[in-house]
Amino acid sequence: MLLLILRLVSAPVVILAATMAQRRFGHAVSGLIVGLPLTSVPLLWLVALGHGTPFAGSMSTALLTATSAQAVLIWSYARLARHFSPLVAATGSIGVFVIVALLTQALHPSAPLAALLGVASCVLALRAWPALDAAPVVEGRYRIGVRVTLVTLFTIVVVSFAGWMGPQFAGLVAALPALSLVMAVVTHRELGASATSHFLRSVTRGSVAYVISMLVMTELLRAGQLTLAVAGALIGALVVQATLHLSEQWTAGPFARRLAARGEPHRVDELDGVGSR
Repeated sequence: MLLLILRLVSAPVVILAATMAQRRFGHAVSGLIVGLPLTSVPLLWLVALGHGTPFAGSMSTALLTATSAQAVLIWSYARLARHFSPLVAATGSIGVFVIVALLTQALHPSAPLAALLGVASCVLALRAWPALDAAPVVEGRYRIGVRVTLVTLFTIVVVSFAGWMGPQFAGLVAALPALSLVMAVVTHRELGASATSHFLRSVTRGSVAYVISMLVMTELLRAGQLTLAVAGALIGALVVQATLHLSEQWTAGPFARRLAARGEPHRVDELDGVGSR
């Protein structure tokens, strides 16, 4: 009964939090929340309880290896959304995900190499991101029921059929970023391609934390440390996410403007004046 409750609750809680953040703080904060491993880590924990830690460790390895494909899927959707409907964009990006995921799985990279490829894919995707227009104001119906239902069904299917699929295939299926995809499709339908692009770019930035958490999870599951793996993955992701966010605020804040204005005393005074009002 406890496992059933956890299966039904974990994914909806995350998608509700992301939707509320999208409404209150905009696409950037919502994307950072979705970029955290708040569904993958509980999913692996449930699989470990049901099928054993070695099984979950193999599944985690497949998830880590597919992080490059996740970055490509998100980037592909942002590209396709500018010219096509949500259905076409989702179908095309999933097709690209499958191809890239199968290729990376065939390479059988080590866990550190897979993590390096995942981070590099996120960085390259951000550098090649399509031009961003102004994001529309976040408002509307949000179709929360649709978001929650789709993600919950996906989680239940993966956990329920993991043993039948095997760790590698189950990991590949679980690596499909269903939460990001559902949020992207609904945002695309309700707010347009520009809002979706802003949201997915923030997801990509936050995915660096996801890659690190999957690396920690994989290594600790191999050592048979389930509780430590779950705690380490979540804490590691939060630390990386907070560090990236603070560094961005630091470089984009008053300190950066002061550095840019160095050598221009009059301009620094103006900035100080503005900041004190």
